[in-house]
Amino acid sequence: MRFGQDYHRYQVPEWATFYVPYLSLKRLFNKAVRIAGPTKQQPNFTELYEGLECSIDSFNCFHHENYQFLTKREADIRKKYGLVLEVNTPETENANCRELENLLKAMTELGKDLEKLQWYYRVNGEAIQRIYAKLEKFHNLIGPPHQNHKSKWIKLKSDCDTLYLKHTESLNALIAGIVRTRTGAKLHSTSISMCLESTCGQSPLSHSFRKALYSAIRDDQPSKLANLLDEMYLNNRMSKSTFREIVFGLAELSVTCHSRQSTGFLFSEAFPKYAIALDHKVLNHIIVLSCRDGALEEHNKPRDCSWCFASKHGETGNSLFLYIVEHLDYGRRDILSAKDAFGRISLHYSAIYGSPVICQSILNIAQYWGQDYPARLILSSDSQRFTPLHYAVINNHATATKILLTSVGFMNQIGDKNLGKNAMDTLEDLLFIAIKYQYDEIVYLLAKCHFEFHRRSSNGETALYAAARCGREEYVEILLKNGRTTDINIPETIHGWTPLFIACVEGHQSVAKLLIQAGANQDIRDHFGWAANEHAVLRGHLAMAELLNSWNIEKLSGGPASMPLKLLPDTKSHFRPDQCYAVVNFGVLQNGKHVEAVEWRGPSSTSGLSIEVSLSEASNASQLVELPILTDMVNQPFVFPVTDPNQAWLTFKMLRTNPFQKREYNLLGSGAALLKSLNHGLGEYRESLDRARTIPILEKNTLRVIGTVTFTLVIVKPMARPLPPLKNPCISRGLQLVGHRGLGQNTGSRSYLQLGENTIESFLSAAKQGATFVEPDVQLTRDLVPVIYHDLSLSESGTDIPIHDLSFEQFMFASKLQSPRGDPVSVLERANTRSLGAGTGRTKLRSRSSTRGHDGRTLEFYDRMKYTVDFMDKGFKPNTRGDFIQDSFATFEELLEKLPDTIGFNIEIKYPRLHEAIGAGVAPVAIEINTFIDKILDKLFSHVGCKRPIILSSFTPEVCILLAIKQQTYPIMFITNAGKPPMTDKEKRASSLQTAIRFAKRWNLTGIVFASEAL
Repeated sequence: MRFGQDYHRYQVPEWATFYVPYLSLKRLFNKAVRIAGPTKQQPNFTELYEGLECSIDSFNCFHHENYQFLTKREADIRKKYGLVLEVNTPETENANCRELENLLKAMTELGKDLEKLQWYYRVNGEAIQRIYAKLEKFHNLIGPPHQNHKSKWIKLKSDCDTLYLKHTESLNALIAGIVRTRTGAKLHSTSISMCLESTCGQSPLSHSFRKALYSAIRDDQPSKLANLLDEMYLNNRMSKSTFREIVFGLAELSVTCHSRQSTGFLFSEAFPKYAIALDHKVLNHIIVLSCRDGALEEHNKPRDCSWCFASKHGETGNSLFLYIVEHLDYGRRDILSAKDAFGRISLHYSAIYGSPVICQSILNIAQYWGQDYPARLILSSDSQRFTPLHYAVINNHATATKILLTSVGFMNQIGDKNLGKNAMDTLEDLLFIAIKYQYDEIVYLLAKCHFEFHRRSSNGETALYAAARCGREEYVEILLKNGRTTDINIPETIHGWTPLFIACVEGHQSVAKLLIQAGANQDIRDHFGWAANEHAVLRGHLAMAELLNSWNIEKLSGGPASMPLKLLPDTKSHFRPDQCYAVVNFGVLQNGKHVEAVEWRGPSSTSGLSIEVSLSEASNASQLVELPILTDMVNQPFVFPVTDPNQAWLTFKMLRTNPFQKREYNLLGSGAALLKSLNHGLGEYRESLDRARTIPILEKNTLRVIGTVTFTLVIVKPMARPLPPLKNPCISRGLQLVGHRGLGQNTGSRSYLQLGENTIESFLSAAKQGATFVEPDVQLTRDLVPVIYHDLSLSESGTDIPIHDLSFEQFMFASKLQSPRGDPVSVLERANTRSLGAGTGRTKLRSRSSTRGHDGRTLEFYDRMKYTVDFMDKGFKPNTRGDFIQDSFATFEELLEKLPDTIGFNIEIKYPRLHEAIGAGVAPVAIEINTFIDKILDKLFSHVGCKRPIILSSFTPEVCILLAIKQQTYPIMFITNAGKPPMTDKEKRASSLQTAIRFAKRWNLTGIVFASEAL
């Protein structure tokens, strides 16, 4: 559900302004819903549909433009190396290892750029799909207009997915073919150069003559090359333009082959002799070849032949480039400003690959052509609207960026105001890009630049806001030191959030502290009336909330509570109590476990991959999730009906979209998990508290592990005996006073004498004090008797044994030990329970705090408990003699029968939680959750004539899920301590108030119960 908050993280920073404005569209949706709320009419989404259509058109236009740019680049590479689109593998006999290496580098770069564009499309597609999903929550509004609107997008996406998959498959096949050819090529044989063959393809040169040209270049024989050029020039069978192109091709080939003497001859003698002007393409080729390093790291680079190894130690491309530009005629400024087919000049390529030497040499030459000429080159845009300075920043070339910035820094001395403004706009854009990429050195360089005014993004975000959002304290500090304090209280336009707000939303405490010290206003409210500290509390950043100003009780009007109620879509439960369900979550649901829900180990990227989840009994009701997963799926589980969980299994299939058949998928591999095996070996009525499981995905042919899937499962089984239909008398009666564990939970305070919690006496006393509800804690003993007890373990036994591992007799004997007639024996020994009875038939034990005669036994009881986890943690144990007015333990049945029906029950079901078991050092195993819930509900519903108001509640999300499905009589509340530090519960669905609210909405619960010291 964090997609909107994380949307900026998924974006390619330099394309940020060209993404679908998801947050703006979401705001239009909420606006329409909010307007319709008071009138109870259906929302009018006309404005949203118009905005969505416009956004799709703009995004698609930008995407198409960039895709055409890539296809043009690919076509240029293929033409240069003589590769037609249908042929993916170069012929071995035409291979040269240097050419193959350069071709492989070029195609690898192209593949990475294609992946980046695919990622851009994927993120935008997810945003669009989410807006449609929001609209579809209002089922009665989903008619032909909506379907027509959505069908256009679906077709567009389907066509694009198919196009990408075909293109990616073709490109991958070509790269694989090049690797194979390069590995098996007869390196530096008498074969013909691929590039030279392509260049000479339309010329009248014979095959033998071409081989001779290549041989002269390969063997670095300038005299032989000179004779061949003379012969070719004197032959009038070719045009001058063809001759010039062949000479250019030979020059590029000599650079490729590192043939130093041939290269020198061509540039110093042949070009002037044949009146061939140096072309910018040759310069660009030299830059690319000399700077394009490290592109083959992901491929198994074969050993170079001896010739190539020796040539590596020869003249570098940098020195060759310097030699050429130093001998340029100063009147030939056009060669450095000339643009190629992609709108790029030589400085673009030197910035792309980050060559400080070449960047500096170009700028040094440009200075002789005018004071503003270097800046004009630096600010020259290509067909993608990027300047050389953009590429230096985007590719994190700090040294090259510094060199370019130094030249741009002279703009203040130039009178051209338009050029100066263009430079300032570019620098501001680049500051945003560097912050989002978190390129430290470049951020520091750009932050120190002087800006006359500070630009804001399309959403009104400042650079200080972007720095606060990414949580980099040092970025915020340097921006504040360099004149950005004026931006400290400027809100963005979507939510009205200042930098302090976004720091609180993201939980960046050090950044918030720095902003407050710099004078950030904590009293600002956003568009919805929220303050910054309220956002911190809502999202579970409690330490940050304590850092901010305390609440001003004189200004309690307004705020979130003043917002009009939104019109909610139909959320009625569609679950059948007599049906079994498998509830499956992707990933783990415990914080602190960093496990990917789906880990792909295949040879290619996740582009085009999806994972299908299905149940064996209903394979047609599968769920398909596109990879990688772009959202927090904590509160988006898959729910499958199950007939027989003992025979059913979950299947996870890894699929890739078929590039030749729309809406069809190719199976890559799969994995399966039997439902019954997930708790195998733990015994009857037992299950693990750790519900996360990881299974391998096996490749369909080789059975090799190509990935893993981690999921969390809970099975909801129907009651063995259907619950009788009851009418719950719990209706809204305004503010109610509830007795927590009776007259209040026991604490370590000694300022007053407390009644033992969770006792009959305490519940009755709470009612006498005016409580209309009491809150008992109900859990099960080993023999499935519902009892009233709060803690996980029975410290009274002298051990950390959980309640669910004790029999009812053992549990009640611990209560007897504290009575005046009790014998101090071990609870774990067999007790004489004839006087205890069972249920309501037992004899009531006398309650008292302590007596002189009993002091010795009380101390002995304390000695027994002092090494238990609970006692060491709190220093006391609730409802124990000596600290509290102790009363005997009670059963759930006793409460139902002995407390008047006028006292309402908020029944907290205390199912063990994983962090409690780990903290107590006991095995994370408990009573099977369906058995646990069924026994409590059976007992509750057995009192058919009871008119008592009932509320069911639990800290355990699985308990709430089971209650929501098994019964619809009583309201259910989800309890969380997300607003109360320290946060000991690792459950993700209870990690913040926001997440807890979303969980309650997902399962149609009545609400949440929370403790929040910050609020």
